Amino acid sequence: MQRFKTRLHRWLDPFLAWPSRRAAKRDLANLADGDYLLPFEVPYVPQFASTEYINDYIHHGYDGTQDPHWRRFGADDPSEYAFWAPRVCALACLQMGMMAHNPQLPPTLWQLVQEGLEVGGYRLHDEDGRWIDEGWYFPAQVTLAERYGLQMQGYSYQSPLAICQHIHEGRLVAAAVSPELGERKPQSNRYGGHLVLVIGFRWKQGHPIAYQVHNPSGRYPELQAGAWIPASRFQQHYAYRFSTLVKLNQ
Repeated sequence: MQRFKTRLHRWLDPFLAWPSRRAAKRDLANLADGDYLLPFEVPYVPQFASTEYINDYIHHGYDGTQDPHWRRFGADDPSEYAFWAPRVCALACLQMGMMAHNPQLPPTLWQLVQEGLEVGGYRLHDEDGRWIDEGWYFPAQVTLAERYGLQMQGYSYQSPLAICQHIHEGRLVAAAVSPELGERKPQSNRYGGHLVLVIGFRWKQGHPIAYQVHNPSGRYPELQAGAWIPASRFQQHYAYRFSTLVKLNQ
């Protein structure tokens, strides 16, 4: 059933995104060739405390309790860090947005985990006590964003061109992608399941040719902070939905 749903989304989502593609293409029709970056600095936040171990976390079962920098996460003990670090890509994107717009009030990832759990943002068990391990739910992300001075708005069935449109208008974009975007070799095993923060794009002859992203779980240094991803590869992993982050009352 899951494979069927994935195949359906891979076909249906681009079709449903055509209206957003037309609108974005119209609005970007006169855009000159060049790099388009946000007009403010966006700090990079990895979801794992030690970026040099991310590949080991993902592929080699690295024990997070042994991470020498686990305290950067803000947790009270290494076991709490080791459990939550693989589950906070959405919160890492939120934290990056908070630090970009309100650098004097950055919560730790552990603070965001705790606050998110308080508003029902993540469930580990269902009503019958069965393990489900799902979240972070979008309403909880909106609530956390507002607490720290940001407005978060979600968009579904959105063309990759729409990301360029929002970046060009000065908005941070947290895009849903498959986790394999953080690998060196192209893969397409999954559909969605991960978030990256898009902070820029490269435009040539009426089309994006690359996107610049902060990937909280990029496996290697060149795929982590400010990574330039070819447009064809980004679109292969893109799940046709994203959210924008702007400062409240902007």
